[in-house]
Amino acid sequence: MEKIILTILITVSVLFFCSCMDLDREPLDIIADKALFEDQALTEAYLFNIYGYMPCGYGLFVEGGTNVLTGMGITDLLDGSTDLLRSPAGWNESNGVMIPGTISATYNPLETWGRSYEVIRKVNSLIEGLTNNSPLPDDFKNRVMAEARFVRAFMYFDLVRRYGDVPLIKEVQNFDNLEEIMVSRTPQSDIYDFIDSELESIGEILPYAKNLAATEHGRASREAAWALNGRAMLFAKRYERSAFFSKKVMDQQYFILDPDYNALFQSYGGNREVIFEVMFDGVNRGHACDNLYMPPSLDNGWGSQTNPTQELVDSYEMLDGTPFDWNNPDHAKNPYKGRDKRLQASIIVDGSTFKNKVIRTAYLMPDDGLGLIERTYTGYYIRKFLDETLPFEKLYFGGSVTSWKELRLGEVLLNYAEAQNEVNNGPDESVYNAINQVRERAGLPVLPDGLNYTQMKERIIHERKVELAFEGHRFWDLRRWRLAELVLNNKYFHGMKITENVNGEKTYEIFELNMLPKQVFLPKHYLMPINQGELDKNPNLGGNNEGY
Repeated sequence: MEKIILTILITVSVLFFCSCMDLDREPLDIIADKALFEDQALTEAYLFNIYGYMPCGYGLFVEGGTNVLTGMGITDLLDGSTDLLRSPAGWNESNGVMIPGTISATYNPLETWGRSYEVIRKVNSLIEGLTNNSPLPDDFKNRVMAEARFVRAFMYFDLVRRYGDVPLIKEVQNFDNLEEIMVSRTPQSDIYDFIDSELESIGEILPYAKNLAATEHGRASREAAWALNGRAMLFAKRYERSAFFSKKVMDQQYFILDPDYNALFQSYGGNREVIFEVMFDGVNRGHACDNLYMPPSLDNGWGSQTNPTQELVDSYEMLDGTPFDWNNPDHAKNPYKGRDKRLQASIIVDGSTFKNKVIRTAYLMPDDGLGLIERTYTGYYIRKFLDETLPFEKLYFGGSVTSWKELRLGEVLLNYAEAQNEVNNGPDESVYNAINQVRERAGLPVLPDGLNYTQMKERIIHERKVELAFEGHRFWDLRRWRLAELVLNNKYFHGMKITENVNGEKTYEIFELNMLPKQVFLPKHYLMPINQGELDKNPNLGGNNEGY
């Protein structure tokens, strides 16, 4: 095995994944590879460092006092570049780059290439170290390698959905051998073959979720491997495989939909709907979600950096299953009453109670609008993810502890419904059952019988929009459905101005959010550009993606 020196970050920020671990020696900063893979505690620490590369969709997070960007969000949520959210901040990369469509090979705020291949190399090093005469127990080695392969499969999935063809590197490269490191891009289909094969294989090795200890939240289970494969195969348009793996998760009947949709997203680990989550402790590792999105009257004025659009608010149905309609006088009189339960669980509207305070976003007449109580660009705030128990003194950059829910049952059910609808060219009973579980949790009636393929697909697209709002799925769904040009290009979105007179009567006025750039989405934007520095270093990568 190549004799390299591996830098191991054995810190509390790594070890908190398994808080019961007790090293019987002083932590070392630099450890020779042979010694590393002869010591179980050090090997685990190296694995937890690998887990540290998994995404945080909240955007920027803080680890060990250092700001970390994973490309899953920026200083905004991924959905800040879709029709769901808009930010008032000119400095926000959504406004500066993603929305106006100026992403380029020299500046991509969602760049993940270097970070992804960095952790892929670490995984390859771990696998090589444990398979080459490591004296550690086989059960331990097999599980650790399977967990590392889960991270590697996720990274390849994320790379291929961003860049298309990418190099597939499965073994440790010798940096002294130029021919070995100047790797060409591998076709997308081969990358998806690898992801499918890897996740199927480790799904037979990883422990079942029910067997994970409470101290192991944030570690991969076999259901996590199946759920990730179900998602990845949707992107690959391998619908039979997608439905197969999503159904394997469902058939275990271990994961359940949390009846409290809002509480689900305030949890810190162990929620029975969550299949895989990225953990934080708010001390050594924390994110900034509450600091960035809390109503400003509750966080000393810093919050409200991204706000929900009227397009999203209007997407939530009435509780009887009919669409909300501003032309219906009963709907328009009390527009936030009698709606899909996920509306108030996801979005703070005028009159919502949050942290024991009634939030008012209406303008009070006759002061010409100067009586705005809250500062919201669209008339709404994000509620989803915000921790109502977080004390005021924790509302700083990196003080939030809610876990990032990367995989959960709600998504798996919708993944299955979509894939199975594609397999059969129309819905069968299992498709209805999967999507209706999600709807019934939201207080909505089941879908009507007799929907054809197109009608069911439209329902699934709608359901994903509201069920998975702000979780980053909309950003990718519009791309994989090839709907982003239709939904986003040449568009402004809208907000709500509420005017209240002295008698308490309110008027509602939808207005265009035209103070910041109009959205641009061109055919080239379905893929991201490869960083020019990577192309300069490795000419075998060939040219950039079309249009860049």
